[in-house]
Amino acid sequence: MDPLLFIWLFLLSEGIFQVYSLEETTNCRIHNHLFVCINNENALQNVIFEDVNAVQTIDDIELHLENLNIVTLLEKSLTDVKNSTALYLSENKLSVITRFFFQWLDQLTYLDLRNNIINNIEDGAFSKLTNLETLLLDGNYISKLGPTTWKGLVNLHELYITNNTIILRKNMFKGLKQLETLALDSNEISDIPLGTFNGISHIDLLYLSRNEISSLHSDIFKGLHQINELDLSKNRLSSIPNGLFRNMKSLDSLWLNDNHLINIQAEAFVGLENLLFLFLSGNELESIDMSIFMNMKNVSVEPGFIIDGSLATNLTILRGILRCESMGSQDPYNCEEI
Repeated sequence: MDPLLFIWLFLLSEGIFQVYSLEETTNCRIHNHLFVCINNENALQNVIFEDVNAVQTIDDIELHLENLNIVTLLEKSLTDVKNSTALYLSENKLSVITRFFFQWLDQLTYLDLRNNIINNIEDGAFSKLTNLETLLLDGNYISKLGPTTWKGLVNLHELYITNNTIILRKNMFKGLKQLETLALDSNEISDIPLGTFNGISHIDLLYLSRNEISSLHSDIFKGLHQINELDLSKNRLSSIPNGLFRNMKSLDSLWLNDNHLINIQAEAFVGLENLLFLFLSGNELESIDMSIFMNMKNVSVEPGFIIDGSLATNLTILRGILRCESMGSQDPYNCEEI
């Protein structure tokens, strides 16, 4: 334990106080049932539980260090809270995540780093977090990530990296063998290279909305056999490659709304026999081959199709190509047989 902590424990009745050493000034305070010391350079210096005895009987121990203007963590700042299972560091000013930040927290299952200014994650920064299940990196300035970033995260199930500037690369998530949820919304992504999703065959939920994706290779989702939800909404897709979803037998929800889709061809939805929800509103549909719905026995399509003045209720029996026009972003497409 840092010797400074023995000094400021005598001053707890003030709630917030100053501790002076020969090298620096350290501001210490009680924050969310923690004794927190931050030095004059806004580096986290020490954290101790307010009631050390009480936490010994708690299974899930959360560290709430949000919104403290922390710019970095000193190497041993978390040694006295190493039995924590959740760490919340959102709304701070962290820019670099170094290899020693979390080296003491091998029991951590949840890590929240949202809304900092992170632009660099050192290789192996998470290498000691072998029990981590959820990692939140939303709202930062991260552009480069690779397989070495994820070293140690053998039990990670959920990864959220929305609102960054991620550049996707082949094999960039390889090693995350237990990953089930991957959120990449709002990253200005324009290209998804083949092999981007290699090694994450257990993905259940994949979110790619609010990007700049204009085209997709027909093999881009190859290997994602267990996926249940795929969100491609609010991109710039003008067409769906034939066979894009052919290996997605488990998919039950597909968002394609608010793109620039003009035509949907007969082979576009091959493999989606078990689809339950298809969202197509906000596109520029001019024609659609209705045979795409032939094997979708239980699908519900939003916003639906008005054909010759009536809302179609059973799409599986319809055949032929329809000429359509949008009547509004949430209104059914108005269609007629060609």
